[in-house]
Amino acid sequence: MCAHYEITLNDVSKIFGKKLALDKVSLKIKKGSIFGLIGPNGAGKSTLTSLLATLSLPDEGTVTISDLDVVSQVKQVRKKIGITFQEPSIFTTGTAWDNLFIAGKIYDMNISKIKEQGEYLLKEFNLNQVSNDLVGTYSGGMKRKLDIAISLLHKPEVLFLDEPTTGLDPESRNTLWQIISNISHREGTTIFVTTHYLEELNNVATDIALINNGKVLDVGTPKELINKLAADHIEIHYSRLNSSMIQKIDEYVSNMIEVINHKIKPTSLTIISSKGQQILSKLLKFLIRNEVEIEFSELKQATLNDVYLSNFTEKGDK
Repeated sequence: MCAHYEITLNDVSKIFGKKLALDKVSLKIKKGSIFGLIGPNGAGKSTLTSLLATLSLPDEGTVTISDLDVVSQVKQVRKKIGITFQEPSIFTTGTAWDNLFIAGKIYDMNISKIKEQGEYLLKEFNLNQVSNDLVGTYSGGMKRKLDIAISLLHKPEVLFLDEPTTGLDPESRNTLWQIISNISHREGTTIFVTTHYLEELNNVATDIALINNGKVLDVGTPKELINKLAADHIEIHYSRLNSSMIQKIDEYVSNMIEVINHKIKPTSLTIISSKGQQILSKLLKFLIRNEVEIEFSELKQATLNDVYLSNFTEKGDK
């Protein structure tokens, strides 16, 4: 069965003055997925999110959401989407229910639907016990939960989240993502998120796109991107070796096709490889067979942070 794509971009470009903010971007985002967009500041993340949220128009190319064109069918598209900005857009002088009723009127919902969906969301986001308290008394994490709950009030098919966990402590970030993931899986909501907390995407994202200078560099699952664009680091320390054994180890490692780079010394061996666990296992067996006295070994497996650093630290904006 073919996957249904909730969001489709074909050769989308956006120009601000003389700056090409988006350069022929093409993406297909599956329905019900949690899709992450990562890149350095000025890469095009905000511009792309703005286009998808119907807050600006593409200069070239087409964008569809739920099979609706964001230019010619903007009113219909807006009924299908919700958005949570980096800065909370809630009224702190009112209660959670005040905020929900205001949003419900904007979404043209009747009172019974607002109450029904509001009760469900307040419970899901663990805000039902404080729903009648002034939002100004909420913690940062509680305000963020309410902001996202409001964006979900009209049951959008797509939810855009711009840096949703910025400023939250690790426990609050984890809790928020658990709630968002549960709702996405249960309701089939497509989530489009930008964030600098890459370890979060590693745990929750279905697919991730890398963007820089307005161009999409690569797209894949977290595991695919890590395997393709980052590498594991291996260190093995042993008792001092003579020159003949150093040469023997060097030749063995040089013939391992999975090894990207290596450096051997009389008391240590450092290796960069795309398959760290496999290489480490082979090496330890080889060294033991050759009676090398191993002191300790260490494997540092690649993460999305390594993908980011290897693709954007040198290539991105400085």
